Amino acid sequence: MKEIVYKILWSTIEDFVGLWDVLWELNSVLPEKIHKENHQLADQILRYLLDQNLIKFYLNRWGNDNLEELESSEALKLLDEEKYWNPPSMNELCIKIGNTEKGQKYYNEELVDDFMNGLLE
Repeated sequence: MKEIVYKILWSTIEDFVGLWDVLWELNSVLPEKIHKENHQLADQILRYLLDQNLIKFYLNRWGNDNLEELESSEALKLLDEEKYWNPPSMNELCIKIGNTEKGQKYYNEELVDDFMNGLLE
């Protein structure tokens, strides 16, 4: 499970990622689980990452580069709206996820710690 959380966090460091992309990723990594289970898992992981201030949510019109940063409380509300979990049409509102400075630092430090722990075992 830890690898999945790292993969999601990495995707936000690499570029802005759509909310629907996180669910697609879980469906590809955990194909044995049904869609609803992966949706609940994605929701749980994203709530944790938001709560820890490791990621930020942005409102965007698909096809447009303008991003409007959302407060954590607003982002949490939008996670409950099914429409944002689906791929958007052109100019449709969607949620994009980006990293925070804390998220990038956490990712890099945790990976180093994991690597060092593996060498010491």
